[in-house]
Amino acid sequence: MADIHHKTQRIHSLKEIYQQMLRSAGDEQASLRKAFLLMTLSAICQGIAFSCLYPIFLAMATQQISNITFWLVVLTAFVLLSSALRWKAQDYDYQGHAAQAQHVLRTNLGEKLRQIPLQLLSKKRAGEWNATIAGSADEVIAYTLTVVSIMLYALVVPITVGILSFFFDWRIALIILLIFPAIIPLYRWRKPAYDRGMQMMSQLNGELNAELVEYTQGLPVLKAANCVGDQTQRLYLMIDKVHIAQEIGHRKGGKPNLIVTSAIEVGLLIAIAIGLWLVLFGYSNAMYFIAMLVIIIRFAEPIAAFTSMTMFFSLLEAGYARIENMLNIQPLITHTPTQLPTRFNIHFDQVSFQYEQDNDKSNDENQDWALHQINLHIPEKSLTGLVGHSGCGKTTLTRLIMRYADCQQGQVKIGGIDIKNMLPHELMSYISVVFQDVYLFDDSIMNNIKMAKEDATEAEIIAVAKRAQCHTFISQLPEGYQTRIGDIGGSLSGGERQRISIARALLKDAPIVILDEPTAALDTFSELAVQAAIDELVKDKTVIVIAHRLSTIVAASNIIVLEQGEVLEQGTHQALLDKQGRYAQLWRLQYAGENMPS
Repeated sequence: MADIHHKTQRIHSLKEIYQQMLRSAGDEQASLRKAFLLMTLSAICQGIAFSCLYPIFLAMATQQISNITFWLVVLTAFVLLSSALRWKAQDYDYQGHAAQAQHVLRTNLGEKLRQIPLQLLSKKRAGEWNATIAGSADEVIAYTLTVVSIMLYALVVPITVGILSFFFDWRIALIILLIFPAIIPLYRWRKPAYDRGMQMMSQLNGELNAELVEYTQGLPVLKAANCVGDQTQRLYLMIDKVHIAQEIGHRKGGKPNLIVTSAIEVGLLIAIAIGLWLVLFGYSNAMYFIAMLVIIIRFAEPIAAFTSMTMFFSLLEAGYARIENMLNIQPLITHTPTQLPTRFNIHFDQVSFQYEQDNDKSNDENQDWALHQINLHIPEKSLTGLVGHSGCGKTTLTRLIMRYADCQQGQVKIGGIDIKNMLPHELMSYISVVFQDVYLFDDSIMNNIKMAKEDATEAEIIAVAKRAQCHTFISQLPEGYQTRIGDIGGSLSGGERQRISIARALLKDAPIVILDEPTAALDTFSELAVQAAIDELVKDKTVIVIAHRLSTIVAASNIIVLEQGEVLEQGTHQALLDKQGRYAQLWRLQYAGENMPS
């Protein structure tokens, strides 16, 4: 399985980055390819136009007016053609093709985000994903054509002029074709330094983005804990890291940049000196030399721009690498579905599972198993409680039912069907989950409930809201069901938010319900309302409850006691009390000094 924490992928060749540009353009590949072709043709036309200076200067020396006129017309024609081709190439930006490519790329990245296994998704902070989907997508699409066009002109125009110069004076042609390509080794020498700097900057920007998101989201908790200063210091340390990386990048890239720029200037002087020597000793025409002088001086600017663009090109490369890295993450393998379950009992057959480690030793036998050799049968339409100390494997067991990740050994089956043989959306259509920490989206309450069933009518939504004990307080909000969660801020209590999430689960009406004891952190009044909503939710369902308070699962048909990833005990409440094992011990500890419910 792809590891999202490994170093950003390198794209080693221009061919590879060109192919990645095309892949990132999606349906706009043809438009981008056309833009590159038109840019190249425009650069060739510009090179031809410059080459017309040779016969023009020669005709001026011999005062051949007709020749001057002819070559001026040719020069003008190629200048106009070059401009027209360049203008047409810019259609990729101006006609919305780039915006469409950006939209497609973001859509593809969003779709990939949906497919990424939750185990991998949770290993990377939200801000880092955001830096790739928003930041990198903007960088690579917005600047691709600009950077590539500058680099194309800086390369293609001198090559075209150099080749055409052979028709006028092969010596001058050699000067042009030998002096300017000599810059390429210098470019290749300095490129790795820029690449490393841009890769580091790209990675640190992602981490800074993640730190900012985490800091903003955690401010209420930080203020309550009176440790805003500590977390702010951590944020400032991250900002300092980025600053130091920028300084190192500029310092390491600055000297090579000066060397290459100086090499260009020296190259121009050498070309002029050689040309002058050829003229003085009668090996070349003075007019050709003057034409070459004009052309070489004209080349200085785009070639200098080319060296400056290498930094931006490295930035593009880093952005493409981040995108490629994300797109290459493999989703969980789904075998060809043979049939769908008609019953909803759940079976764990010799299931063992380890969480993936950053050191790629997730299958190391010396590591602790989160779950080990689990054999369980949860009957359809039964209530099963999961109990045990923190870290014993309760949450992991429910995650495997939702296919958070695949177990390394054994099978998890629903209705006798291995969940690996179900498409992800099919599997999740059978499962409703009510978490202890409720997440509501910044949308209307109506849409927050409706996301469980997009074609639900308003009457259906109100009906489930009544069953979830939340219709009354929703009706009292400023805009009722159309009130946006963001507009009412924190005015919804924990119990009210929990009941909205239960209404969502009721609307979904899935045959399997997983509860992370949603009443554990509520006051008595809210607990009663939420418990009434849960009673509606679990009717005729296969229910699994992660129990923090044992009194909530006294009526369970089966209670599973987990310890260090293994099933230690299981049975009914009374049977486990009679056994005087770990469950009985937990019961006594939890209700010590109270009238213990029996």
